[in-house]
Amino acid sequence: MSTPKEAKSFKEIVWKIVSSIPKGKVMTYGQIAALAGYPGSAQVVGWILHYTPPELNIPCQRVVNRFGGLAAGYGWGGVYSHKKDLEKDGVEVREDFTVDLQKYQWFPPQELVDEWLSFKLERLSQDS
Repeated sequence: MSTPKEAKSFKEIVWKIVSSIPKGKVMTYGQIAALAGYPGSAQVVGWILHYTPPELNIPCQRVVNRFGGLAAGYGWGGVYSHKKDLEKDGVEVREDFTVDLQKYQWFPPQELVDEWLSFKLERLSQDS
């Protein structure tokens, strides 16, 4: 991400992807970064979610690390709040603050991935 418009577009597509994760499912930071078109930017996804205003109602709790681990830096109260919010969604959290990715990881259908790509391209073109 080299320009402000790309950064803005990246944040918006991250929010769009995260908002699409069904209740009871999770995705990883890296998975979201790759789907947003910036593989290798998992940490940036984490920062975006950490600073997401609660009033946007983005289900940030549905994002975990590549090992299924919860975020100590979860923006709305740390790992214990992350656990509580995931459990409200129906996701079982283990004692070590991880979730079973085999059971809970969500892989979106291609139609949705195509929709996200169109959204990203539209946002970039509007900002130029």
